[in-house]
Amino acid sequence: MAAELRVLTLLLLLRTRYETRVVDDCDVRPCGDALIDAGKAEFNWSWTAGGVLGKAVVPHRGIGPGKKVLDPPFVFGEKAPMKQLTYLTTIFCACVALALTAYGGPEPLPSGKEMKQVAPAPPECDYTWTGFYLGGNAGYGWGNADTHFDPLPDPVTFGDLEPTTLQPDPSGFIGGGQIGFNWQWNKWLVLGIETDFQGSDMEGSETSSPIIDPGGSSEGPDTFLFAHERMQWFGSTRGRIGFSPWCRWLFYATGGVAYGNVDYSANTDFLHGGGATYPVNFTETNVGWTVGGGFEWALSHHWSVKTEYLYYDLGSTDRTQNQLIGGVPQGPPFFVHYNFETSGNIVRGGFNFKF
Repeated sequence: MAAELRVLTLLLLLRTRYETRVVDDCDVRPCGDALIDAGKAEFNWSWTAGGVLGKAVVPHRGIGPGKKVLDPPFVFGEKAPMKQLTYLTTIFCACVALALTAYGGPEPLPSGKEMKQVAPAPPECDYTWTGFYLGGNAGYGWGNADTHFDPLPDPVTFGDLEPTTLQPDPSGFIGGGQIGFNWQWNKWLVLGIETDFQGSDMEGSETSSPIIDPGGSSEGPDTFLFAHERMQWFGSTRGRIGFSPWCRWLFYATGGVAYGNVDYSANTDFLHGGGATYPVNFTETNVGWTVGGGFEWALSHHWSVKTEYLYYDLGSTDRTQNQLIGGVPQGPPFFVHYNFETSGNIVRGGFNFKF
């Protein structure tokens, strides 16, 4: 806008209007500060944006009647008052143009940023993992239940049994529920704690027949070794540390204390021909550890589903059994020592409701 005003001002300053009239033949002579018309010279005054211009069209010597002549000295205002008026008008217009330029400033040119369309910012995640939750789970488990048979006081003295290991590895359905709390530390890190409890149908057994003595000989077709293990229930209390790379997705590692109630039984049976037996049968709750990981996806602000893997180790337990003949306990020196291991794996799916 300021540029247009400057151009307009300059055009107005340069504008000059010339008017001519036809006059009669006369004589023109100078007189003092003015041009005095001795005949019929005519003065015409007109207003312009730059001030007042006086114009006179007079016939000069040597020019015939009816000719149009512009008196240049008069147009450019050789009179002192005329000069002052013209100069003042010019200065005033120049000052106005400069003032408008200073006030308006140069017109800004369009920038590349204005021409480009700014992409909208991606929306923030509308979900947080922070809060208490409870849910259910179901899956499948399989374990390691190595059972070691050791004759006492030693294999040579015992005579009829060499050290042997059976593997009644349990497997089966496992399912229950969980409760926990998550705290979303920042956009990516989620910390939590969870405790769960499941009923279990994980069971396994193994029988080996006949019994082999330290010399490699069979003790007879009716002799056998037997081991059995069944997990009644399983639970854990674990910490969780998770990473949330995308909204509503959580990948986590977990670990903590595990506990389970397990049925154990084993027998070394030489019953044929009135031989001895060494049976054990007991139930015990063991405490160990567990570690694993999984991922969880939030379906809504309250519901989520998950898949999880756990490895557990409940340690080992042992029993020593003296011989029974006809169901009657006998004294030393012959015993069988049993050692039962309890560890395994669980894969399960589950759901949670977050409050």
